[in-house]
Amino acid sequence: MKPKFAALNLALLAGITAVGWQAKIRWDEAQARQNAVVQVKVKPVNLPQPAPAAPPEAAPAVKYADVAKKNLFSKDRDPNVVIEAPKEVEKPKPMPKLPVVYGVMGLPSGVKAVMAERQGEASSVVKTGDMIGEFKIVALNQKNVTFNWNGTEVNRTIDSLLDRGSESAGASTGGAVQRQGAVVADNNRQSIAASTQKPNTVTGVEIGSAGGPTVRACSPGDNSPAGTVVDGYTKVVQVTPFGNACRWVANAK
Repeated sequence: MKPKFAALNLALLAGITAVGWQAKIRWDEAQARQNAVVQVKVKPVNLPQPAPAAPPEAAPAVKYADVAKKNLFSKDRDPNVVIEAPKEVEKPKPMPKLPVVYGVMGLPSGVKAVMAERQGEASSVVKTGDMIGEFKIVALNQKNVTFNWNGTEVNRTIDSLLDRGSESAGASTGGAVQRQGAVVADNNRQSIAASTQKPNTVTGVEIGSAGGPTVRACSPGDNSPAGTVVDGYTKVVQVTPFGNACRWVANAK
């Protein structure tokens, strides 16, 4: 080995030894400081006892009265409960009088009737499905009719709805009185008494009764006035959309 390398190795060894020695000295000093701090006895200090806190004052009822009044779970937040009076039960609406009938016609297009909403009002030709006043006609034939009023079906015979008032003469004197589409001669008592005598024509053939008084057709050329009485039959003339209708109605016995 060359002398220079040997000297260098010795110098490095000496340096390492010096560094290790210094580290050992620093370590011993740190341990001594730590032991000095840890092993120091601290004298206890007697602290004065804190005074007890005063108990909270009880809240009077007046202070939380608003909380009870303004209830969060109440929609109007009003403690005063209002008791509403019970509502009056509405009385069912009374059904008005049924329409009056002046005649029924069996046509190729179906059965039609001449009706008026009330006695004394203008008549019109109606069929199944039409409205007459507050009533709807749901079924119609030559003998019976069914109305619907507010969901309730009302069945009646045609004869029970006929306007009987138009079959008798008026009580005033002179002139002619038009009553629910029927033109009735209105003569004085002398002319009415004279009408009981047989005119030039007589009643025609019987055309039915529909559960009521017997009805006869008027003979061709019958020129007797409305209200004429012959053989227990009274002549009645009605105005229809198709012209005047003439018939003889048996008087009640």
